Amino acid sequence: MKRRKSLIASAVALAVLAAGLTATAISAKPTRHSANSIEVLSLWGGSEKDAFLKVTAAFTKDTGIKVEYTSARDFIPEVRTRPAAGNPPDIGILPRPGYIGTLAKQGALKTLSSLGLSNSYMAGNYAAGWLKLGSSGGKLYGVPAKANSKSVIWYKPDSFKKYKFKIPTTWAQLLAITKAYKAKGLVPWSVGAGPSQSQWTLTDWFENIYAKQAGPDNYDKLFSGNLKWTDASVATAVDTMKSAIKDEYVVGGITAALGRSFTDGIGQAFAANGTAVIYYEGGFVGGIATGQTNTALKVGETIDWFDFPAVGSGKTVTIGGDVIAAFTNKPGVKEFLQYMTTADSGTVWAGTGAVISPIKSVPASAYPNDLAKREAAQVANASAVRFDGSDLLPSGGGDNLGAALQTAIQGKTVDWAAFETAMQTKWKAEK
Repeated sequence: MKRRKSLIASAVALAVLAAGLTATAISAKPTRHSANSIEVLSLWGGSEKDAFLKVTAAFTKDTGIKVEYTSARDFIPEVRTRPAAGNPPDIGILPRPGYIGTLAKQGALKTLSSLGLSNSYMAGNYAAGWLKLGSSGGKLYGVPAKANSKSVIWYKPDSFKKYKFKIPTTWAQLLAITKAYKAKGLVPWSVGAGPSQSQWTLTDWFENIYAKQAGPDNYDKLFSGNLKWTDASVATAVDTMKSAIKDEYVVGGITAALGRSFTDGIGQAFAANGTAVIYYEGGFVGGIATGQTNTALKVGETIDWFDFPAVGSGKTVTIGGDVIAAFTNKPGVKEFLQYMTTADSGTVWAGTGAVISPIKSVPASAYPNDLAKREAAQVANASAVRFDGSDLLPSGGGDNLGAALQTAIQGKTVDWAAFETAMQTKWKAEK
């Protein structure tokens, strides 16, 4: 386990660096044939779903295989219970690579090699870090689907211009802008962090701050079970996070934030009647905001993003991503997985402006707009890149962390010793 985690940091950085750069690709374009439709289960809705459906439409056009897309907002319970009930989806898109191990141990997943995708073939299309995220017990189960930077902060450029605020490059500068808005009688931040479906946004806050403040090496140790959660660096990062997420700085206060979904948080800032000016979440926010929340938004005028500022001297970039796994081997499943590893699929998806493709052979020209190109460049040029920490925790660990951070921003004491015990128990269960 320790070796698996230690490889992730550098390899994932190479994975995203490779996205959009020229590389030798292995051709695996599926042949057209007749087959029943396959079901793909995911939690994506709205613009994220629309972007993915463009990929499945291209697949159907190439192969004649139809894709039935099922969106499940309670994704994790459904992806656990359906196989047990004898009704698995054919394909599941897992938002937390940590669930690969759990589902593989249950015998719910098919190995990629059993579906004709050899380890050598996958290694030709992806960097090692991505393949480790889709592996369990030495076997490869997951096809890397997409990535996004988690180190971007969304804002209203027209508002910054009105008050002559410069883009902050340090945490201190970001707090200064936050306080300046408050002094003008405005509530700057929108936060959507509850009740359970959106608590993961708080883990992204923590991870960005921790990676920068404590450094990438400590980040690797913390999220691989080799640094205790009782370490002082954890409490320091939480305190730093709480200096921005405070009642007086968040629309509706902390109580409202804990009852608001992350998409409602986007609307609180960027809907036509949005009052907040700043919203933190990943690169995928741009597609949701402009394609779903408010189609009248204008990039560079009413919406844009800047780099999550340095905390101290740290500038580590964090990223998130999803993996595709097969629950059945019915006709069409192999072909779908093959297609999802090709430059054809990656180019279609990157062309939506919603994702960074982890496929090596997807060219930079595939990204259609400034937001997406800048996001890919930010990750490619970062001094250090780390994968979403909560997604690296053992199954259920991310939920535990989100709940702990919900407690923290309410001003309550988090029992990090109990949290550490829970994580160690989960790590042992996965070894």
